[in-house]
Amino acid sequence: MPTYDAFISYNARDLAVVHRLAEMLHDEGFQVFLDDWCLVAGEPWQERQNEALANSPCCLAMCGPHGLGPWQNEEVRLAVNARVSGRSMRVIPVLLPDAPDSALEHLDFLDRFTYCDFRGGLDQPRAFTRLRAGIRGEAPGPPEPVAAALPGGAHDAEYRSGFNAPAGGWRRSSVVAAARAAATAGGAPVVLCGLPGIGKTHVLCDTADDLRVGRTVLALSGGGTTAAEPRFLVDEVNDRLDRAFGRGLAREELYLRDWPDALAALLARVADEPLLVLLDDVGTDHVGSTILRSFAGLRDCLVLATAQEHFADAAEARHILVPPMSRAEGTDFIAHVAQSAQLPVDPAELARQLPGDVLSHPLALRTFLAHTAYVPAALLVRPDLPSDVRSARKLVATAVARLPEVHRKALAYAAVLDGVPPADLLSAGMALPPWFTASLSDLVPRCLVVHVAGGIEVPQLVMQALDDVDPTARRAALHDILAELAGPAVEAESEVLASLAGVLAPVALVSVETGEWRALRDAVPDRVLDRLNARGFWKEYVLLTKALIEAADGLGDEADRVRLRVRLSRKIAQLGDTRSAWQLARECESVPGAADSPALRAELAGQRAFLSYLQEDDRSTLHELGVCVDLRTRAGDTAGLLIAHKLEGNVHLRRGRYGEAAAAYRTALAVGGDTADARHRLDTEASLAMCEARLGSPESAVRHLERTVHEMRARSLTIDLPRALHGLALVYERLGLPARALESVRQAAATPARDPAVRKAVDRMLWRLENLQQVTRLAGDGRKAEGEPR
Repeated sequence: MPTYDAFISYNARDLAVVHRLAEMLHDEGFQVFLDDWCLVAGEPWQERQNEALANSPCCLAMCGPHGLGPWQNEEVRLAVNARVSGRSMRVIPVLLPDAPDSALEHLDFLDRFTYCDFRGGLDQPRAFTRLRAGIRGEAPGPPEPVAAALPGGAHDAEYRSGFNAPAGGWRRSSVVAAARAAATAGGAPVVLCGLPGIGKTHVLCDTADDLRVGRTVLALSGGGTTAAEPRFLVDEVNDRLDRAFGRGLAREELYLRDWPDALAALLARVADEPLLVLLDDVGTDHVGSTILRSFAGLRDCLVLATAQEHFADAAEARHILVPPMSRAEGTDFIAHVAQSAQLPVDPAELARQLPGDVLSHPLALRTFLAHTAYVPAALLVRPDLPSDVRSARKLVATAVARLPEVHRKALAYAAVLDGVPPADLLSAGMALPPWFTASLSDLVPRCLVVHVAGGIEVPQLVMQALDDVDPTARRAALHDILAELAGPAVEAESEVLASLAGVLAPVALVSVETGEWRALRDAVPDRVLDRLNARGFWKEYVLLTKALIEAADGLGDEADRVRLRVRLSRKIAQLGDTRSAWQLARECESVPGAADSPALRAELAGQRAFLSYLQEDDRSTLHELGVCVDLRTRAGDTAGLLIAHKLEGNVHLRRGRYGEAAAAYRTALAVGGDTADARHRLDTEASLAMCEARLGSPESAVRHLERTVHEMRARSLTIDLPRALHGLALVYERLGLPARALESVRQAAATPARDPAVRKAVDRMLWRLENLQQVTRLAGDGRKAEGEPR
């Protein structure tokens, strides 16, 4: 049995925040026992936990808003008894975020131990220092000097590296002052507007430096994948709030809502916290407006954003124009860059010779100045050159054209992989060519590529210049990258698939932008979408499906235009947005040729049935299923028939007609055969077993459910696993096996559930069984005290 630095005892309801704290300890080098990490499937969990506690010198008693769970209560008492009996066991109560002030009031066996207080959030340096010292058996020592800490928390410093705006640069003081005054006036968010590359992000960060004291900073990107699929932003907000306050939402709670509702639920958890929200490159469409309104609704929140244009509704924001630099500002900018980079230029003379288009544009001017390290400035500002040749775009294009061919090829690769973290590329199995990484060392000093926190970015002006110089470069790079990603995506394991999904999403956006639709379709076949969906990568699944819909529209592929919209409609309906799902279904009906194809009519009938089922309109569901089954039978579509009959069984199961439901599930399995999709087949088998239990065959149901659960785990099909585990727990309970029932429902609670009804049912059963176990134990102790046999 391995030894541990600490044994973590917790209430199952606090698992998300306990996970985060355990990860923080693991990052510090501590070996902690967390049952969710350390228990081996198939081994007796209670004995292993007792052994782990006996092999740990320290027990961390996690006390959250729900108090101690029944089994946790027993674990902590065992630890206290071990200490009382003379063993050197340290028991450390840990107050989690949102724990009440009276968390230890009724736990008399814990109130004598010094506790660690994280009620203000996990981002509490002093509490974490005390916890680390307690695990080691040491005193924490005096606190760090206050002056050494950054105002608002150390995580605030991330926004400059994330936005590639290093501190100590040249500052546009007048614009910063205007933005600061608008923000401190309160009310609507402040939006900095201006041309690409004009310096809006630097103004954003400089203004944030003045406003951040006493506030937690949330620095978020509104462009790229966020603009295409807002759930990327919701995920990022959840991660930030979890790190800063320990108040993130569990993944299943986050995804089973429409994204505006998910964002609102997250922000409600920090409604009283002083925040400074930075939104870089936010769109001025409906998505951007919704994001701004969500943050602006918080009581004590300052919102600063950058955008290329004004919002249509001026009441939503205060707009601050970031204008082109004046000649005086341009001269100062040249002097600052020349001094920091030790460039051999005369700022005043160079400002006099440069055209206004270049002198007023920070990105163009920085690129020009970087280029003077390779070409004398006098050759770049010859007065006999036409003015259009010396424009900002043409000047950057000149810099790109002078690059060696391999550097331009590397620049094209960087433009396709814009913002993709290199770690994701490596995890996805994509090896970047040696000439790419070698070229970056030359492209960065020339200001053609910039490093950001997660990877590299190519400024928009440079992308435009690259397209001017070599219109085919980005497309060629895109084809190479998609071809390399296509193979691994089909066979990747879950861990690698996560990285691949993170790479495919932004690359797909480049495919849509450049019109490379066939290459995108070849790189993301149905098998890849199915794997992303089955393993819970839903935001990437949605974004890629949207991109493929644009590709199908561009190629005029009528079958894909319908089929992909049905896919997207089904997924966003499962995520709670039935209105948009119906809208997509209606779009399908208007696709030319959809009404003439039996296969497409079957797809549409099946989707209408699914949407009607979600809205509990069983009559419409069964009617549409009849149409769907007829069309699929004539086409010999066994996979589609399995799904249709499974949905028919779900309707009867919801009505309590177990015999009719079982018959529908058996029909589904019979028509699907061995070639059926594994996820739908296993979900159908689990449903049939639940019906068998209701119809008086619990022993048969247990065998079927145990086999189904085992195969789901073997295939990593975790999406439907909570439902099967919950069904297994119910059957165990019916057979008089409460310990097995409790173990199964605990496993269900620790696995993300797709269906909110399943999550609620699991939580109710877990609460009931844990309390029943406690009552039974107390009753047994009472009988033992009275001398009765147990």
